[in-house]
Amino acid sequence: MAVVFQIAMILLDIVTWAVIARAILSWFYPIGKDPWSKLLLDVTEPLLAPVRTVLSRIMPIPIDFSPIVVILLINLLQRLLISAYHAG
Repeated sequence: MAVVFQIAMILLDIVTWAVIARAILSWFYPIGKDPWSKLLLDVTEPLLAPVRTVLSRIMPIPIDFSPIVVILLINLLQRLLISAYHAG
């Protein structure tokens, strides 16, 4: 069980860093033009797109806050996993 927990935590950390990298990279470089940024797009877009849709309905402003929301949701999921792991 500890191995599954550790793998889940590592994967969530990797996804968090991918979202951060995509957000920073999007300021300076067009995403999806080379293989590495295309991979980053493929990994993060399924998480960012639904959040972006919901946020655009709530706050119709041109600033994309979806990376921040996704990172907060991943952090919440990690905390829930940690508490469930220590409780079991």
